Amino acid sequence: MTRTALIVTVALAAYAVISSLMALVVAGMWRSGRVAHSQTAPDRRANWIVALRISPAVLGFILTAGVVLPVFLAFEPVRDYEPVGPILMVLAALGIVIVGASVSVAVRSAFLTRRVKQQWLHSATAVDIDPPPGVPAYVIDAPSPVVAVVGVFSPRLVAARTVIDACSSEELAAIVAHERGHLHAHDNLKRWLLTCAPDVLRWTAAHASILSAWRDAAEYAADDVATRGEEVARVDLAALLLKIARLAPGLPSPASVSPFADEEGLDRRVRRLLTPTQKPLTASWQLAIPAVVATTAGAVVVAIGNPAALKHIYEFIELAVAFGR
Repeated sequence: MTRTALIVTVALAAYAVISSLMALVVAGMWRSGRVAHSQTAPDRRANWIVALRISPAVLGFILTAGVVLPVFLAFEPVRDYEPVGPILMVLAALGIVIVGASVSVAVRSAFLTRRVKQQWLHSATAVDIDPPPGVPAYVIDAPSPVVAVVGVFSPRLVAARTVIDACSSEELAAIVAHERGHLHAHDNLKRWLLTCAPDVLRWTAAHASILSAWRDAAEYAADDVATRGEEVARVDLAALLLKIARLAPGLPSPASVSPFADEEGLDRRVRRLLTPTQKPLTASWQLAIPAVVATTAGAVVVAIGNPAALKHIYEFIELAVAFGR
């Protein structure tokens, strides 16, 4: 194997191993139930779920680019060709599958979002329903009662004509306030990152569970923005959700679309809005991610400042390269 190919192979294998080990940690934390059943404020919980879900990819990239590759390049003798063992090739193949699947999902999501946006805006009409600054609003002719923020970098607020006709000005204001909450939280970007996270967790039941929990937390947070903690407003919003849901069945949405009345979790949103508000708690599990990041950063600093540690890391890498050849 040429030197360039060897470097790429080592990088892919290292990323696969590190991100997979971290994915196991995340899956274990999620199965413990502490994160899934946390009673923290919805906006804070949504952010921590995102951080937890993308941590395998983030730490995998940081440790691969910041430790493994620099150490390998520093100690590996320059050779025109070096044979490698099957273990490294298998791990590199896993890295290719992980990254390839993520890229495939990202491209498919971008394509679907673009297609949906084009379909909705093809015969759309601009409407003044006091949308957030810089986000134009359109009324569209759609079979489902869709109200959603579409897109990540150039979002548009769209509302089906059936919804515009069925809702009063006060109800439309509540809908826009909810969608404004999604916009301010950058929920479309977070939804896209969660969907495309490059790690083995995507092939486990934990991935779907985490995504569902984040979706609930993000919707609750946007509901809180729309109601501002007022009990009467919460009851009105619950009634509005049921009103729109009864207009017609909803349709599946791409990863970068935030629908107002998403059928998945709608019953949980309504029950929460009709339940008296309670003071959110602070969950101890929120310290887990900063602790892991701090520990990782500390380990990197110690390794960089210790030549013996760097040598040991290289020997371990070389063992993986040569094993079985």
